[in-house]
Amino acid sequence: MIIQEDKANLGQIEISPEVLEVIASIAVTETEGVHALQNNFASGNFEKIGKKYRGRGVKVDAKDNEVMISIYVSLSTRRNIHETAELIQKNVNQAIRNMTDHDVKEVNVHIVNIK
Repeated sequence: MIIQEDKANLGQIEISPEVLEVIASIAVTETEGVHALQNNFASGNFEKIGKKYRGRGVKVDAKDNEVMISIYVSLSTRRNIHETAELIQKNVNQAIRNMTDHDVKEVNVHIVNIK
């Protein structure tokens, strides 16, 4: 994802998808009702080949300055599932906007387990 500013023409700022994954994972784990982030297929494969994967449970697709995020979570049984999923979407979108000044097109929440 590239953010460009025309004010001083100093160049461009490029934000790695891995950075967005870390921001999103922090926002998810701080959401009340989330038990844990869960591995998805991609993160499991990275860990098998020895790369430490910091965005566990978060997948970011960035194309043409549009960001789409998939979150894989285990939720607590004590909370309303629908409300918790909406809160995750809101928190992730807000965290990305606050830290990168960029809006997220989609935040898809995949509930893997309820504990």
